[in-house]
This record gives sequence, C-alpha cells and structure tokens, in this order.
Amino acid sequence: MLLISWVMLVSGWITFILFFVINIKTVRRLKKNPVTKGELGFHFFWGWYAITVSQALTFSKEWTTKRKKRSHGYMFANYNLMYQYTTPFEKILSKIFILLGLLSATSIFTFGVLHLIGFT
Repeated sequence: MLLISWVMLVSGWITFILFFVINIKTVRRLKKNPVTKGELGFHFFWGWYAITVSQALTFSKEWTTKRKKRSHGYMFANYNLMYQYTTPFEKILSKIFILLGLLSATSIFTFGVLHLIGFT
C-alpha cells in the first residue's frame, strides 16, 4: 500500500511539473503565433490552455474532431493546428502529461473510495 501511495505521489508531482513546462514552453509560443492564438480553446483559468492543447495532441483525430463539432466545441483546441505548430518533443510531453494526470486522478479517486468503505 505504501508503494502505491508513493507511485501516486511521484506521478502527481511529475504531472504538476509538466503542467508548468507545457504552459511556459508550448502555450506561450502558440499564443504569440497569430494563426494559433484563437484556436487554443476556452480559457477558464491560468493554465487551462495547457490542458486543452495537450488533449488535442494526445487523443485521436476522430475523437477530437467529433468533440469540436458539438455545441461546446469552442472549449477545445484545434487538432490540426496544434499538430502543425508543435514539435515532436512537445507532443511527447503532452501525452505524458495527460496520461500521468489521468493515472493520478483515477488512482486518487479509487483509493479514496476504497478508504471510505474500509477496504484499506
């Protein structure tokens, strides 16, 4: 159980660090580009662009275009432009960021529920 807690903690910290790296490196550069500036998705708070850009780079083109066509499609980044204006290194960082974030959130939720019902 202690090992699982450490894995969750380390993956959470790596996700946190990648969040800042993507914001500082990728999103700032995409905001300066007039072509991609309006295609980053909806901005809830500082750092939300990192999540929308990373989602566009992580999930499949079919799924991303399907999401974009819905009524709340303005909230998501443009898949084609994000792929065109990012480097392969940024794409890899984005995939690691999203996957580790999902792993951390899912494991924290799962172990929280297990702790509430007395399983751990």
